[in-house]
Amino acid sequence: MKRVHIAPTLLDAQLAVDALSSLGIVTHIFNANAAGALGEVPFMQAQPEIWVEDDTQAARACEALSGLHNALPRDEKNCPYCGERNPGNFLSCWQCGRALPD
Repeated sequence: MKRVHIAPTLLDAQLAVDALSSLGIVTHIFNANAAGALGEVPFMQAQPEIWVEDDTQAARACEALSGLHNALPRDEKNCPYCGERNPGNFLSCWQCGRALPD
């Protein structure tokens, strides 16, 4: 087994595992329940880690996770109705609820 990713949260780890699973890569999440130990153990030892079962799949898994990370929208949108700034992946304004332009 080989570690391919350290996730900031358990939710991020699960999303990454789901993406790798869809590619046929068998994974495991370590430290899934370690968040409660923060303060007692060093921060980096309590974060969820994603490990691939087959070492030969490690490079493919890292490439897939890198592609997912780079595909996330980083821009922001201004609502034409209320002027509020919203993350680029929002479809509607979090402030007024109206649809945002593409």
